[in-house]
Amino acid sequence: MSSPPLRIAIADDEVDMRDYLTKMLPRLGHLVVAVAADGNQLIAECQRTQPDLIITDLKMPQRDGLSAVEEIWRQRTVPVIFISAYPQELAGSAVAQSPLISVLVKPIKKADLEPLLQKLAADAAADAD
Repeated sequence: MSSPPLRIAIADDEVDMRDYLTKMLPRLGHLVVAVAADGNQLIAECQRTQPDLIITDLKMPQRDGLSAVEEIWRQRTVPVIFISAYPQELAGSAVAQSPLISVLVKPIKKADLEPLLQKLAADAAADAD
């Protein structure tokens, strides 16, 4: 039996990355419920849509992905995949120590994303049982 689709919020200041995720995630059986270009938009969209998963860049204008996730987690803790060319920026962060955090280094490919999404979807289905 396959896991139900994850409802995913994505945030990246790069249009190409947002477009890639917006197209790839449905092909992998998931729903993109929110798209943001910066951390402030991500916070607003997560409050509005209550996603099952957040996929966000670390470095963005206005507000970075890490501080946005810290704000979101004050209301509701959900799994997060950080995507970044600079994953070392997570070092020392309390959020980065959480088992709910995964990191993918840009450029990401379907082969990087698919097994991680399958695991997260299976975990979410198990938690729902």
